[in-house]
Amino acid sequence: MTTTPDEPTELELLHRLMTSSPPFTPLERAVELVVGGLPAALVDEVPLPSGGRLVGSQLTSHQGRLSELQVVLDVRGSTAEALRACERELRERGWDPVEDLPGPMHHGGFVSGAAGDTRMLRRGGQGPILWVAAGTIDETLTDLRVRLDWQMPRHLEERGGRGMQLPSLNRMPRLHPPKGVAMEPRGGAGGVGWFSSQGQVGTDLSVPELEAHFASQLVEAGWTRVSGRADEVLGWSSWSLPGEGEWGGLLIVLAAFGTRERSLILRVEEIKAVDGGSDGQGLSFGTKSAHL
Repeated sequence: MTTTPDEPTELELLHRLMTSSPPFTPLERAVELVVGGLPAALVDEVPLPSGGRLVGSQLTSHQGRLSELQVVLDVRGSTAEALRACERELRERGWDPVEDLPGPMHHGGFVSGAAGDTRMLRRGGQGPILWVAAGTIDETLTDLRVRLDWQMPRHLEERGGRGMQLPSLNRMPRLHPPKGVAMEPRGGAGGVGWFSSQGQVGTDLSVPELEAHFASQLVEAGWTRVSGRADEVLGWSSWSLPGEGEWGGLLIVLAAFGTRERSLILRVEEIKAVDGGSDGQGLSFGTKSAHL
């Protein structure tokens, strides 16, 4: 890990930690701050991306057991670039994306631009959960957080399960609005074989411009465009999704309810052949739903 000429200070580290939103931790806990580095016992255990500036870290323990380690870094580039580079390095080191843990904060679909973006990974399905989150500092610099969470796996083991299994939700990438455009997520609903997310923005951008903006993020997520078109009222595109099984996606941008109001829909659906025809055509979709 490299650093810039500006060496980190304890005040800077505390300020950065205070501006984040860490999960609940017990009141009776031990906290260790390390400016410009990592706790000595975890130097070889924490996978940090190459490059950037290591501001420091905070280790939290409870009753002698590790609870959480949060690492603060400055990384050059946009949040999307920083996350892609970091996730690529982590996967090369044996950390794989986690796709079946509970919690609405992990859901894909339309999200506020202020919320940043997050990845969850785990090594071999064992040990702590590794979180990577990115937020914007300025146009060229990203606030990158790497966090090891030992508490969540313990809580899930105590509950005797790994949470809600919803493959359709795991297929949804997180979509962010254009810079300077406020977006209001309108929630989502789904089931085993489908999931839909809705949002709304107020903007002077045209429907084709807005559809192209979100479509570029789908391409970054590995989606393949099948067809689509856009005019001043309606923009839509259909997609083929990566991964196991056959899944389709649909992106809709609608400008029908106000001069600047744009309604947004992103839907994924599993495609299954059903019996009843010699050509094997037809679709079968999951029916068990969950509103989030």
